[in-house]
Amino acid sequence: MALDQIWKQQLTLITYGNEYLTQDLSFNRWVQHSIFNQHALLFRDLLSQHLLAQHFQIWLEGLKKQGVYRISLHSSSVLNDEQNPNANVELLPIAHFIVSHEKTKKTAWIFGKELAEWYTADNDYDIPTEQRSNIRHETFWRFDLNPKIIKRIDQDLIQPNWDDIQLYTDNELFDTRYAQGFQEPTHKDLPYYGMQQALTKNGELSKQSIYLSLLPTDYQADYAHETLYRLDALSGFLQEKIKHPYNENGESLNPDEQLNLRHFAQKLDDLTEKFIVKVANHYKTARLTPKEIASPFDHTTTENKQTSRVKANASDHKVGKSSVLTLIIITIIICLAAYYFGL
Repeated sequence: MALDQIWKQQLTLITYGNEYLTQDLSFNRWVQHSIFNQHALLFRDLLSQHLLAQHFQIWLEGLKKQGVYRISLHSSSVLNDEQNPNANVELLPIAHFIVSHEKTKKTAWIFGKELAEWYTADNDYDIPTEQRSNIRHETFWRFDLNPKIIKRIDQDLIQPNWDDIQLYTDNELFDTRYAQGFQEPTHKDLPYYGMQQALTKNGELSKQSIYLSLLPTDYQADYAHETLYRLDALSGFLQEKIKHPYNENGESLNPDEQLNLRHFAQKLDDLTEKFIVKVANHYKTARLTPKEIASPFDHTTTENKQTSRVKANASDHKVGKSSVLTLIIITIIICLAAYYFGL
């Protein structure tokens, strides 16, 4: 199953939300962020089902008043052993969940939906087409975390090594045979927006929302922007390959090759999920260490290299002479010993 695109709204809540909590970033700059177009986000308490906030601005303002100093993003797999305390709410298998941090506790915000008491079928009720909303409605449910889960949450807050992450993702994804023929996105040097800019019915750019990247551009996070574009493009490349399973000669892939391709696509989703967690919690540092290359035009550097070579050759020569002398001495000793013992 492909990664649910709701992660883009979660990521934006984390990055811009933290700027509001720590830097008092004005909502005027991002409350109309285009990534939230056609999305209605509610915030409720999981135990009481009380509505806490009807919009993310109200939610963040409420968190700040309660002493929350940070929000973070984590893989939902850490909650696998937790029991849902409210049978009236079905928690959804979304890849990530949000955690709000106070001095004395941490609280989870998990996607879920209320269950209708009078509807007992296993599948969702099929609402007539003309009565459906074009807006995606999602509810975050508040749930207090226990100390065991908090320890796992803290692991995601340790500063990652972006150089190691790049080496690993290139080795496991982009440099594999499954990525052969993959074209690097031409716009990967731009900020990552996560969507195309909205247009009006007349084909003009929409002025009802603000087209912003998912990460505040106040920080240099080139590696994060570039890699999100690359992961998106690779996912599209694989999905197209799965739909049309043919090699470069136009021959159909055999069943094993098609299965391996789907497994690789799942691996891509898994690594993308983990990368999103790193970016959400450490977007301010998401850049690679510049690679320093010594200039061949540097006279001092050339002299140093030549001097090193001369010293190495002299050392090798000394070692060679020493070895020959040692061998002669050992031979003489053996001969004397043989003569002495009458061998």
